[in-house]
Amino acid sequence: MKQKALLSIAAMMAAVLSFTACGDDDDNNGGDDLNAKESFLATTNKDMVSKTILPIYTNLMNANAQLVDAIGEMETQEDVNQACALWKKARQYWEQSESFLYGPATDFGIDPHTDTWPFDRAAFDNYIRRYPDLAEDEDAQAIVAEAIATGQSLTGFHAVEYLLFREGQPRQIAAITDNEKWFCQTAAEDLYLASVKLVAAWGGTVNEEQEEMLEDAEFESRDYGENFVNAGNAGSTYSTITLASVQILEGCQDIIDEVAHSKIGHPYTGEDKNYIESPHAYNSIQDFYDNVLSCAFAINGGADKSTSYSATSLMAYAMSHYPTEAAAVKAAFETALDKVNSMRRPFVLYYQDKSAGDAIEALEALDDAIDALKKKLQE
Repeated sequence: MKQKALLSIAAMMAAVLSFTACGDDDDNNGGDDLNAKESFLATTNKDMVSKTILPIYTNLMNANAQLVDAIGEMETQEDVNQACALWKKARQYWEQSESFLYGPATDFGIDPHTDTWPFDRAAFDNYIRRYPDLAEDEDAQAIVAEAIATGQSLTGFHAVEYLLFREGQPRQIAAITDNEKWFCQTAAEDLYLASVKLVAAWGGTVNEEQEEMLEDAEFESRDYGENFVNAGNAGSTYSTITLASVQILEGCQDIIDEVAHSKIGHPYTGEDKNYIESPHAYNSIQDFYDNVLSCAFAINGGADKSTSYSATSLMAYAMSHYPTEAAAVKAAFETALDKVNSMRRPFVLYYQDKSAGDAIEALEALDDAIDALKKKLQE
């Protein structure tokens, strides 16, 4: 009995040692897997800043600078047409940035300041009536410029849009008053300043003139690009590298939800028939499409990656580690882009068309697919 007991104890000790050894191996493997994952995602996050965020914001800044100049030079119908084309160009870059509104666009209120709709036409008309010599009256200009710089519904893309477009076409030069031209250029200058802030805040390059603009505006910001790239290190607001990568996906989900349930959904369901983005330029559906592209760029790893993906992107990692979820996201992108692009145009006239409902369903499916991928990434 005693010998059998000793043998039993020995067997138990061997089992414990065996279990412990296996556990150590699992921990090491898990650690190796985690290190490999975060090593890959560290590059993903770095490229998100350098290959997606900064190129798009820099393009936006440059397009806004061109827009300001074009409005200031409007003398002929051709000049108005050129300003309208530049508005659409700048608008496209802005909409393609909306998957990464996290950071300075939100923290400094730049998103609502530059992209609130509908434009407050009643307030605008009141200013024009109150200051009939606005284009020449410096005191009046100071008052109105302050309203533009500090408000939300009297400035931004939709102020410029309202003053340049009617029913999807450039306005006639003869119909644009000097007061409207001054207001339009001032709003465009405010847009330009906002985009300079975004580039600078993400650690991008601004020139001497733009530096002076930031100083005059008393704009100071930490380096959001450095914060994002240094995720997991001391000082970053992201405690792990993976959390920053998850932020990429959550930024996509935020704008997809907004497009589906607010931008399209509010007018489509009748909840708010006046909640129509870019109605005067007839640009709504292009806005929606560019919002979905913004998400594709973020996940595929580059400002030119609408269908293909870079070797260091979230999509590349997902294809290697979560192929089912990756394939679902890829297919959902294709369907969502197709359904949005197939919506009946212009949205401002056909916002309750069945095609709008089809687009909402496709966007919801894309949101679900990205959510499934996010859960895998968080495991």
